[in-house]
Amino acid sequence: LTPLSLPQALEELPLPEGPLQGVPAFPTTPSPSPQPVGELSPSSSEEHPPCTALEDVSGGQPRFSLAFAPSRARGSGPKNVRRKRDLVLSKLVHNVHNHITNERRFDGSESIKSSWNMAVVKFLLEKLRHELVTSQHNYTEKELKGACVAYFLTKRREYRNSLNPFKGLKEKEEKKLRSRRYRLFANRAGVARLLGAAEQQMWRGVTEELMSDEEDSASEPGVWVARSPCFRAATLTRLCRRLDAGAKHGAKANRVYGPPSERLPSTEVQRLPPHLYNPHFQERAGPSPGPAPPPPFGPGLRPCGDIKVEKDE
Repeated sequence: LTPLSLPQALEELPLPEGPLQGVPAFPTTPSPSPQPVGELSPSSSEEHPPCTALEDVSGGQPRFSLAFAPSRARGSGPKNVRRKRDLVLSKLVHNVHNHITNERRFDGSESIKSSWNMAVVKFLLEKLRHELVTSQHNYTEKELKGACVAYFLTKRREYRNSLNPFKGLKEKEEKKLRSRRYRLFANRAGVARLLGAAEQQMWRGVTEELMSDEEDSASEPGVWVARSPCFRAATLTRLCRRLDAGAKHGAKANRVYGPPSERLPSTEVQRLPPHLYNPHFQERAGPSPGPAPPPPFGPGLRPCGDIKVEKDE
């Protein structure tokens, strides 16, 4: 007997007489074109789910089982993306809410889910629909509600700032100083690119937190007092002075140097190398002067009650 190939063996098998029982008919699909043995198909690298992932339902449409339910892949798409605010819609909500004839306004002391604030949202939605009938902007119901809720958050923030006005002023001052530090960092970074390799290596790793606080002068209006952070290394301070000498912002007459700032470093700054961050900045300030504590009673001292006072005759 000579060995037969699989196609020849299948052809020589006798076919049973009569129709086959219990074999369902499946629609025929064209077979893919054959590929060489050494090549892989584009979909060969993908892992296909097992056949139990699909289950038949009564309607004939397949559905995924619970164990193999499709989920969004991790890392796909941006995370925590802030939605861009529509200025036209925000201005319209502001005008409708603050109209002189409107008496239904948000109460910042209550939640958005309170009965009063929910009634204000419904009132604003009706007014917005009426105003946008003849407008060319086509906003969805979700966008209208989002604009109303965003304006409620603005009113609630105003209410909370009114309870503690000093907190609002402090946050505003911190935001202004942070914005000036970012501007100063961008200007110095542009000049640092023109220096040598040694200066560029020293500048590597510098953040905006290491920049000086440009505060408004209390005695001279329009003058900025540059206060360098107390935790900045002396080598970086000398490099910043050199960068300011060759920059336009450092040669301004309304920018003067003041005492070091009392701002404390963050955790990220404390991980920087010693040529940028000075970990011993608190020791340089020295101990704070104050009254000396009274000496305790020692073996050679006696309490005041044992001191004898002679009478004056």
